Amino acid sequence: MTSGVHLWFPHPLINHRAFIIFRPVSTMADSNKGILRDVIDSIFEPGVNRGVLVVMNCAFFGLFAILVYLLVATNFNMHVCALSVLSALLFVAINWFIKEALSAANSASAQPPSQTKHRQSSAVKKKKL
Repeated sequence: MTSGVHLWFPHPLINHRAFIIFRPVSTMADSNKGILRDVIDSIFEPGVNRGVLVVMNCAFFGLFAILVYLLVATNFNMHVCALSVLSALLFVAINWFIKEALSAANSASAQPPSQTKHRQSSAVKKKKL
């Protein structure tokens, strides 16, 4: 079974392993193939790897550079200001989500199964009370 953060689809005909969002950091660290190779490999592998994240961040920084130029060229047009704020918020939200998903995957893989089972049983007991 492939490890990673999975989306949960309760339908019985859907393969749940096909919906992996992120691979754990341990599999990201051992890839020294290069950014372009990582992006091409991510097409055929489930999850997001380091190369995709680097390319995404570079694309956002290019967008920010163009928006700064447009802000100066249009004398701080309110529409360009709104687009700049929206793109900055989108950049922050995407990077926050990736950070949280990776930390959740790392913490889930670091815990032994006995602790996870104990936490689930204590949560069920709390619900009954």
